[in-house]
Amino acid sequence: MKILVVDVGTSGLRAAVVEPGRGVTVSHHRPLLPSSPAPGLVEFDAVALAEAVLDLAGQALVETGPVDAVGIANQRASTIVWDRATGEPVGPGLGWQDLRTVIDCMTLAGQGIRIAPNASATKASHLLDLADPERTRDLCVGTVDSWVAWTLSEGSLHVTDVTNVGITGFLTPDQQGPDRKLLDALRIPDQALATVVDSSGFIGHATALDGAPPIAGILGDQQASLLGQGCV
Repeated sequence: MKILVVDVGTSGLRAAVVEPGRGVTVSHHRPLLPSSPAPGLVEFDAVALAEAVLDLAGQALVETGPVDAVGIANQRASTIVWDRATGEPVGPGLGWQDLRTVIDCMTLAGQGIRIAPNASATKASHLLDLADPERTRDLCVGTVDSWVAWTLSEGSLHVTDVTNVGITGFLTPDQQGPDRKLLDALRIPDQALATVVDSSGFIGHATALDGAPPIAGILGDQQASLLGQGCV
């Protein structure tokens, strides 16, 4: 099975093709550094990220021809909010290192809700407060895997997997359902959240790529690395 891997890290992204018995046969990399407009703030351009994903993936397919499946690996907890109808981000993507919501986390702690600022929940709430304070817009909240899947599927998929949603704070500690107390406190609408799918298995088609190959894997970066090294 020939697989196209889209790997979006903190400082750059890569599109590579892996073939049975041959390993990595094509690999394209592009630096994509976040910016820090002030101490503690870490932002990135989600539109530039999407454009780079399509460009590098397209280059890889031109060189190798059709692939059987697409896999996504990504930095975790970085957060993007975008308009469901237009696909346009409502603000910058907030990197997992961003600390602008530290005070929000302290306020929540006073309510008995413990969440770290590197998690996605308070980042999502911050972006929603800026773009939709009344919570009347139809917006999507996602981590980088969700944004990449949305991009590759031309807006037909708003999904994530358990290795990514596990660092968002959106689920209860046992990851058996939504953390209702946290979501209500931050006023994050259920309909904005990505659907949690299996890490491995058919998810949908990457219609933005030639041949519309199936997207068949999503894993957060450390988990993807472990699996790639056979640590199962």
